[in-house]
Amino acid sequence: MALERAEALVLRKIDYRDSDYIVTLFGRETGKFVGIAKGARKLDSKFGGGFDLLNLIEVVFYQGSGLDFISETELITNWEELRGSGEAINAGLRCARAINKLLEEGQKEEGAYVLTKKTFASLDRSTAGSGVLELSFYLKLFGELGYRPQFSRCSKCGSSLRERSQFHFNPEAGGIVCEECAQDETISVSSGLRKVMMRLISTPQGQISRLRVTEEQMKRGLSLLRKFGRFHFDREVVPRRGM
Repeated sequence: MALERAEALVLRKIDYRDSDYIVTLFGRETGKFVGIAKGARKLDSKFGGGFDLLNLIEVVFYQGSGLDFISETELITNWEELRGSGEAINAGLRCARAINKLLEEGQKEEGAYVLTKKTFASLDRSTAGSGVLELSFYLKLFGELGYRPQFSRCSKCGSSLRERSQFHFNPEAGGIVCEECAQDETISVSSGLRKVMMRLISTPQGQISRLRVTEEQMKRGLSLLRKFGRFHFDREVVPRRGM
C-alpha cells in the first residue's frame, strides 16, 4: 500500500467507534476524499487538533478497501483570526458544507479548491466582510462547477441588456433574461443588485471585502442564489443565514 501525501482542507468530521474520526477532506490534487483516523479522539492522539473544521493540513494516507487510512497530519494553518469571529467562522463552515454537498467523493475540482482556500484566507484577514465573501463564494463556486449565473447579457438569447430599474432573473434559463424572453416565471432583480453580482464575479476573492454591499443586497443576493442552486443542483446549497 503506497503512502500518499496531500495538502487538504478539513470539511467534516464525525465520531466513529470509541476513539476514531471519519474525516472528509478536500485537496487540490486529490479532490474530495474520506478517511479514517484511528485513535484521533484520544487525549494523547498524535493528530492533536489537526482535524478541526476548516483547518488547512498536510495529510499522509493510504488507500484501504473502503475508507482511506490517515497515518499522519501536519497543521499548515488553522486560520486563527477567522476562529476569533463568530460571523466569520460560521460563514466558513457554511462554505465548507456547500463544497461537501456539491462534490462527490473522488471528484477533483482544482478551481473550487483554490477558491475555497482563498475564501478562508480572506475571512482570516478581514472578518468584518464575511457576509460579502460568502455571497461571492457561492457565485464563483457555481461558476467553477459550470453553472455561473449570467448577469451581463440575456441568458436565453444572448442579447445585451438595456439599463432599467428592474430586471428579470430566471434560474432555469441560467440568469437574467430580457423583456422578450421573460415569458416564464421570473424573479425581480434591481439594477443595483445586478451590478453588485457582476462586480462580485469579476473581483478576485482577496479584494472582495473592499466592495460595499448593503445588508438588503446581501439578503436578496443569497435568496437568488439559493433558488438558482436548488434548481441546478437539486439540493439546498445556499443555506438561510443563521443555519
